[in-house]
Amino acid sequence: MDVNEAILTEAVKIYKVLSNVNRIKILYFLENHEADVSSIVDHVHLPQPLVSHQLSILYQYQLVTRSKQGKHVYYCLDDPHILEMVNAMLGHVAHEIKHEPHHD
Repeated sequence: MDVNEAILTEAVKIYKVLSNVNRIKILYFLENHEADVSSIVDHVHLPQPLVSHQLSILYQYQLVTRSKQGKHVYYCLDDPHILEMVNAMLGHVAHEIKHEPHHD
C-alpha cells in the first residue's frame, strides 16, 4: 500500500473516533446485530442522547450505516474489518498488562 499524507491524516481521524469506549461498545454490539437506537441504548446501558451522538460520529466516519424503516432508524456495522483492528489492539493491551512478549 502506498501510504501518503492524506491516508495517514484520515487514519489518525479514525483512531480518534475509536478512542472512545462507548463507540467501541456500540461497534461490538452492531457486529452481529442491526439495531435501532432503543435497542442499542438497552444493550450498552447509556442514555439515548449519548448513544445518538456516538452513532452520528460513527456514521460520519463510515463505521456504521443506517437505514430508515418506518419511524425507526436501524444501524449496522459498515466494515467488520474495523473490529479486527480493535481486536488487535486489545490483544496488544492484554500482553502489556501481563508483561508478556508480543509474539505468538
